[in-house]
Amino acid sequence: MTKVTYLPKPRYENPMADRLGLRQDDIKREAKLARLLEDLQGKIRTLIPHDVDWRFAEAENIGALPLPKHWREWPILTQRSVWGTTQKHTWLVAEITIPPEAAGGTFVLNFTSNWRTMQGSTDPQCLAYLDGKILQAIDGNHTELVVARDAVAGQVHLLHVNAFTFDERPMVGFQTDMILRDDRIEALFHDLATAFEVAIRLPQTDARRHAVLERIEQSLYALDRREGQDDALMATLPEAERIADEIHSLTADELQPMISAFGHTHLDVAWLWQVKHVRDKTARSFATALTLMDEFPEFVFMYNQPVLFSYLKQDYPELWERVKEKVRAGQFEIDGAMWVEPDVNISSGESLVRQIMHGQQFHMNEFGVTPKCVWLPDTFGYSAALPQILARSGIEFFVTSKLSWNDTDRHPYDSFFWRGIDGTKVKSQLITAQATEAEHQKTIYNSKFTVSDILGTWKRYEPKALHDEVMICYGHGDGGGGPTRDMVQRGIRLERGIPGAPRLHMEGLRPYLDRLGAKMDARTDDFPIWNGELYLQYHRGTLTSVAKNKANNRNAERAMRELEFAAAMAAAINGVEYPRKAIRELWDIVLLNQFHDILPGTSIGAVYDDSDADYATLFAAMDSTQGPLQSVLNTICPPSKGQLWLVNFTGQNRDGELVEFRTAVDISGAAIRTVSGEAVLQSITRANGDTRFVAPVADIPALGWSAAQVGPAVEAAKSGLNVSDTHLENDVIAVRFDENGEISSIIDKSSARELIQPGKRANRLIAYEDKPKNYDAWDIDHYFEEKSWPLAEMLTKVEVVETGPHRAALRIEHRYARSRIVQVVSLLDGQKQIEFDTEVDWQERQTLLKSGFPFDMNVSETRAEIQFGHVKRPSHKNTSWDQARFETSMQRWVDMSEPDFGAALLTDCKYGYDAVEQTVRLTLLKGPNVPDPDADLGLHHFRYALLLHQGEQDVSQVVRAAERFNNPIMVHGIVEKPVKGLLSLKVGLSFASIDNADLTLETVKIAEAEDKVVMRIFEHSSRRSTCRMQFAMTVSQVTETDLMESIPGQSYDIVNNGVSLSFRPFEIKTLKVTFDR
Repeated sequence: MTKVTYLPKPRYENPMADRLGLRQDDIKREAKLARLLEDLQGKIRTLIPHDVDWRFAEAENIGALPLPKHWREWPILTQRSVWGTTQKHTWLVAEITIPPEAAGGTFVLNFTSNWRTMQGSTDPQCLAYLDGKILQAIDGNHTELVVARDAVAGQVHLLHVNAFTFDERPMVGFQTDMILRDDRIEALFHDLATAFEVAIRLPQTDARRHAVLERIEQSLYALDRREGQDDALMATLPEAERIADEIHSLTADELQPMISAFGHTHLDVAWLWQVKHVRDKTARSFATALTLMDEFPEFVFMYNQPVLFSYLKQDYPELWERVKEKVRAGQFEIDGAMWVEPDVNISSGESLVRQIMHGQQFHMNEFGVTPKCVWLPDTFGYSAALPQILARSGIEFFVTSKLSWNDTDRHPYDSFFWRGIDGTKVKSQLITAQATEAEHQKTIYNSKFTVSDILGTWKRYEPKALHDEVMICYGHGDGGGGPTRDMVQRGIRLERGIPGAPRLHMEGLRPYLDRLGAKMDARTDDFPIWNGELYLQYHRGTLTSVAKNKANNRNAERAMRELEFAAAMAAAINGVEYPRKAIRELWDIVLLNQFHDILPGTSIGAVYDDSDADYATLFAAMDSTQGPLQSVLNTICPPSKGQLWLVNFTGQNRDGELVEFRTAVDISGAAIRTVSGEAVLQSITRANGDTRFVAPVADIPALGWSAAQVGPAVEAAKSGLNVSDTHLENDVIAVRFDENGEISSIIDKSSARELIQPGKRANRLIAYEDKPKNYDAWDIDHYFEEKSWPLAEMLTKVEVVETGPHRAALRIEHRYARSRIVQVVSLLDGQKQIEFDTEVDWQERQTLLKSGFPFDMNVSETRAEIQFGHVKRPSHKNTSWDQARFETSMQRWVDMSEPDFGAALLTDCKYGYDAVEQTVRLTLLKGPNVPDPDADLGLHHFRYALLLHQGEQDVSQVVRAAERFNNPIMVHGIVEKPVKGLLSLKVGLSFASIDNADLTLETVKIAEAEDKVVMRIFEHSSRRSTCRMQFAMTVSQVTETDLMESIPGQSYDIVNNGVSLSFRPFEIKTLKVTFDR
């Protein structure tokens, strides 16, 4: 007797029953029809009892791999065979003979593995080749493969599968069933099932519900569904199809909103996998989409990230050509302008320009397409600088969904104008897909395209009164995968029209944006406007997690600025060939590692091993004597015996600044001599224990260089520095420390003003318990302050390590739990800036380290730098929006100021801070366990500084101080012991300069498509400004252009080899300059 295991089915429920006013009879009818539809679904596929004999072997590497000729010698894969383990490729190969039972029909294979659902994907992930041609992916969401339509019995096909296993647990077997699929029955099932899913979401009082359900019931009962009566089933199928078709005719007079639907797959370039893995994920996802395009002409698929297209071109040339063919045919849509989907809070303004520039160039060169939007569905908040960057790059739309993840407030608009810090407005669209029964506000960018999602997309959308269209993108995502056949078939039915459902049009993103854009242009005054940053009330820890990666990003961005400036100068002055290829390759490293799960610190450890290696390659190229930077510097600042060049890569003159001279030889007691004077060298101590030699230098010109020499000792200038283990002081400020090494007082001598609140302490290092509810590396939750440990209680020692003449410093050491924190706190002669050079051996988990500064000011807001400007943020908690903004972003500085007195915190690699009333705290380190249990463990070296200044009126000095803090003067040449005699120092050069401190000359490079010099300038103080821009070399033409350098603008009159410029607050100008040589 056969043993039968009975598993009762769960009772049918409609979760919206109460809201829809359903009665028991309605529920019973729905349950009956659901059961009959399940019965119909079971008749789509007929199992053919034949075995598939697989052979298997491990494979190597990524990309399209040729099948080895000796595959028939491989072992046979049985249902007990163990294969695959952590990050391994396995070949599975079989010859498939079409059985007689499949003749004339659609012959498919169905795969059953021990699929494991991972966040963002399934395991294993397979790419199937049929008769040598890439066909599609096989994974937990795509388990069926069509071998032949109108199958011919006896025909033999070669199937080989590249199976990638990510998990450490191996696979067992690979069950493969031969199936005869009846496409007519499948079509009827989707006709009825899609209509059913719409009808059961309509109110009980809606006549359309009953009309649709009645026809579904009639169609099902028209079929002869008895087991074994196949002829009777087929004989009654036409009548069932006729009744089902009546459903679509019921919509003729309905007024319904329109939903534009396109396939998509969200592919994280790195996250729980490395970049090398996404190259294959891309191929698998695109192969499946291409196969769906072949089967369904209605299907349109959109994808955006050029970096993944470039990988596909390298790794899978066959798929690449098929993609280009479908782009030409209009089924594969290209949009989204950025090279990757980057983090846009931490990346610099210039980096964001290059993300768009490199992305636009690729899409235009390869596909002939200029993107219409920036597509950032999953990035963690959006800088208020973006509207101007997008508009000046020719981008019309910004698209996201992430704002719906807010943990406190719902963003009020889904179609709106976004107004940036300079006043530029850009059209913006939020993706609104969510289940119609959802009570929360969260929307998704990887919809499974259920009827519930489609109805919910319109339900969630605002402003409905202004626009009756909305869009949805569908397909499995994060780790790729994309749409399934069921999704596409559902869309086809909805496009035909079902009573009670929105009209649906299967088309690309661009047609939808075209229509929305036209309406927004026609009704500009009616659509809402959002002013300022789009702050995400979630994932606040991404500004701090994996600190080394953020430091690498800051240093790499600075290095690229230096390289482009030096290379442009060498090209303009000496006619040296601009190293375009090398610069592009190095920019590719920077841009790739700004992806929104790499730079924010939310990936697995192996991703950061790769990222570290990438950055090491970049920095090695910069440091190499044969690399592009040193090579071009040698042409404009040629080295000679005993002579050094001091290179200033900023647009401001540098005067009296300490310059660091790195050398392996002992130059103590020597002096630095320049054309402007000489100064004795001082030995200084770094927090990591290193010793450096520094000296102040005068008059290093903007965007230029000046000669220097290590000379014999000179008498030190008189110093106003005074230091003990409880104070640092110069002629302009006095700093007092308590017995725990914390700052108890800072006096500005010029105003006799105390900066620190009475009884409070500054540079107060506090460790906070950091145990978020959900996403460890991503989040800082609002209750982090409730448990904390001040490091002052674990003081080890304070000692004086420098006494002048140029700098005085204390070394302060703390121990906390398993960690060690060393700070060298220093003060320069004559300066109002206190530096905190910091080394931390961080060994803590789920702990947040902050440094607090309680300012004695009557103010409740901060100013913080963002790309190409700054924003003001309240530090009070008056509204829920204010309360939710308890951790936020900056670029290089955050400031708190009264009209005539202020203090700014400058950083060289930190991006997160919080402000509560008059206290500002820098967020220094985090210690997440997930997804990388070793994140942030180890040594960290960073600097921050406190600058006293003259308040709100003085913001330009904060910007310039932060620029200097992050762009030290470079010493080019070999630092040697003092030479005998005085050299004839060569006069330096300032390539270009501007005479207004409210303006930053940010970028100097050679144009993308010609040999002109491009200069990018922006206004940083929120003031209307004018300036005179002067050039060292003879200029013949200066014209304005856009950020992409493609649209010509105003041509400027050249007077005395310079031009006059005017700026609106926070305006960016890009100039093309032609020099005579």
